[in-house]
Amino acid sequence: MDLNLLKTFDAVIKSQSVNEAAEILHITAPAVSHALNRLRDHYQDPLFIRKGRGIVPTNYALELHAEIQEPLSLLLNGANLRDEFDPKASQRTFRISSHKDIDVMLVPHLIRYKQEHSPYLTVKADVEHLNEMSRQEDLVRRKVDIVLATVPLTAHGYSNELLFETELVVTASKSHPRIQDTLSTEDFSRELHVVWQTERLNTLLLESVVSEMLPNRKVAYATGSTITALALAEDTDWLCVSSRWHAEKYANAFGLNIFEVPFEAKKVPVYMTWHNSQNKDNGHQWLRNAIIESVKKI
Repeated sequence: MDLNLLKTFDAVIKSQSVNEAAEILHITAPAVSHALNRLRDHYQDPLFIRKGRGIVPTNYALELHAEIQEPLSLLLNGANLRDEFDPKASQRTFRISSHKDIDVMLVPHLIRYKQEHSPYLTVKADVEHLNEMSRQEDLVRRKVDIVLATVPLTAHGYSNELLFETELVVTASKSHPRIQDTLSTEDFSRELHVVWQTERLNTLLLESVVSEMLPNRKVAYATGSTITALALAEDTDWLCVSSRWHAEKYANAFGLNIFEVPFEAKKVPVYMTWHNSQNKDNGHQWLRNAIIESVKKI
C-alpha cells in the first residue's frame, strides 16, 4: 500500500471535499480522485458517496479511518518531518492526557485557538491517567504528546511547566438546612461531603494542599467529576470542595452557595508535562504554545 494513498484518504475524510483535500496536499483534484479510485479497488468499498455538493464517507471508510489515523499520524510526522511543520496546512493529530475537570476549563479555548490558527490539525483530549506510571509510559511511547495534571513528573527526561493555579472553595445547596450565610471549621467537620475520587500525592485533593492535619471528613459519596459533585451537592445536604472556577461557573445553575475554605489551603497547581524527546519538534512547540495561549482565556 502506497502511504500517499492513505495520506490522501485522511485529507479527504477530514475535509469531505476532493478540491479542499487537493489544496491541503498541494496536488491536483484529479490526482486525489485517482488515489481514491485505487483505494476503492483495494478495499472493495466506495469509501465516499455524493451528498448535495459535497461527499460523505461510508461507514466502512469511517471504521478504516479510525483504525489508521493514529499509526498514520506517527508515520507522517516522524523525525524527518519535525522541522517542516506548517500550522496552516498541517494535518497532524495531537493527543492530550488530562482530567475531565481541566478539560472543561481548557478544551473550548484550545479548540477555538486551533480553528483560528491551524484548521486542519486535530487535537484530541480524550486520554485520562490516574497514576504517574501510566503517564510516563504513554509519554515515552508517544501515545500522548502532553500530560496536564496537578502533579509534575520529576523523573529524568521530562519537562514540566506550571500553567496556572486555582483556589479551592466550598459549596453547599442554597436550601441547606444548617449552612446559609457562613461556614465554620466546625460546620465543615460536622457535615457530610461529596469528594473528588481522583487522588493527588496519594491523598485526596483538599488534604494535599492544607497546611495542617484535618480531621477525617465524613465522605458520603466519591466521584471523579467535579460537575457531578456539584450537582449532587444541589440535591443533598452534602458539602462539596471544588475549584473556584467550577463553583462560580455552575453555582447559579445548580443552586449553590459558595464559601471560602474555613482554614488555610494552598492553591492547586496544574502542570503541562512532556517528554524531552519532543523539545525540538516544531509541531509540538506549536501545541505547547497553543495550550499556554488558551490558558490565558480561562
